[in-house]
Amino acid sequence: MSAAAQSRVKSPSLDQFELSRYAKTLALGESVRMGRLSDLTHAVSFFVKRKATTPMSVTESAVVEYCDQLEADGYSVETVEQRMSAVSAYFTWCVRTMKASRGSEPFTNPAVGIAPSHLSSCAQCRAATNNSLKGDCVVRNKRLKKWAIAQFESSLTASAANTRAAYRRDVELFAEWMLDSMPAVVPNMVEKEHVREYLAALHDRGATSRTIARRVASLRRYFAWAIRSGTSKTNPTDAVHTPTVKGRLPRPLDAETVARLVSTEDDDAPEWRRARDRVVLEILYGSGLRVSEVCGLTLQSVSSDGSSLRVMGKGSKERMVPLSAPATEAIRRWLVVRHEVAGETTGSSLVLSARGNALSRRDCTRLLDEACERAEIPGGTHPHALRHSFATHLMDNGADTRSIQELLGHSDASTTQRYTHVSKERLRLVYSESHPRA
Repeated sequence: MSAAAQSRVKSPSLDQFELSRYAKTLALGESVRMGRLSDLTHAVSFFVKRKATTPMSVTESAVVEYCDQLEADGYSVETVEQRMSAVSAYFTWCVRTMKASRGSEPFTNPAVGIAPSHLSSCAQCRAATNNSLKGDCVVRNKRLKKWAIAQFESSLTASAANTRAAYRRDVELFAEWMLDSMPAVVPNMVEKEHVREYLAALHDRGATSRTIARRVASLRRYFAWAIRSGTSKTNPTDAVHTPTVKGRLPRPLDAETVARLVSTEDDDAPEWRRARDRVVLEILYGSGLRVSEVCGLTLQSVSSDGSSLRVMGKGSKERMVPLSAPATEAIRRWLVVRHEVAGETTGSSLVLSARGNALSRRDCTRLLDEACERAEIPGGTHPHALRHSFATHLMDNGADTRSIQELLGHSDASTTQRYTHVSKERLRLVYSESHPRA
């Protein structure tokens, strides 16, 4: 958090809003909780400048003005939505916990029904492909105009689509952090101290060294481009220390847990949802696909005999992967009921959401969370863990590294060799638990 932002947090005029108390009620990770607190501090500071002294004195017009101001300042579509969602959630908490004094009007949420003028659900902002990547939206690209972030993203021609999207979002978050304390900031005004203060703020919020290292890489790439394009004269990331990222081994699930996870179904859900969820889970584990690859599958991806999938992986590299017998049966079952959610604009996407759109990565994560809850898996898991489990179980049962590399679509064998380390660790654990002299 910048010095200006810190001074605002300590301002006595904010005490009546009890932001710290509210933050403690959030069932979120430390990094997300601190980010939410920072966003709310920005909003409340705006309300205080409009003569608000307590949450109950914030009017609907003040919230509308704040939303309009965020958009006018050039904050990204995603950030405006997130901040308005955070403001609405905060006032909902205030309504529940802060009772109006006797004889006064009941306190209602002033943010209810207030939405940005431009949403990420617009036709242009929505996915241009069958995953959750953003499309090419004119309104979206005009945000942070002086930072020319859309042009920067377009320059990353050698990077995969997911990488370009991640770089863009990282730069947007930094630019918005700068805007919070320097409303007229442009890239040429950024100095090393600003970058270091930003990284310190990320650390204070609980961001991991891996996250911080990625942000540094994104900013370094951006400012190198800014110098070439004339947007900036210096690179403020020069001599900025990149934190050491500790290598970590994949954390696979055991075979029994995975079997319980992929076979669980919601008895109260309609048949199309049960069939759809089963397809996603069976393919994630049975073929080891990335979640973005599952979202990008089409009807044409399935071979004529239903025994394999044609997958478009990272870097637009295509590969063929076999389907397990349960996955083949799950696809057959799903295709029988797919028409129940398919619409005129559905296209050829294999797995669909309730609205007939191509399934997004967030949809996959959500259905996996629900499956973990039904399977009673403590702490849950994530889609990539099923890919790790797929590779590790192949390795444990004698598959060679080269075959696993082809199935996973790894361009570098060293990436696949991580799973040999996992198996060695599992052997060591079995030895330590079983051998009398271990």
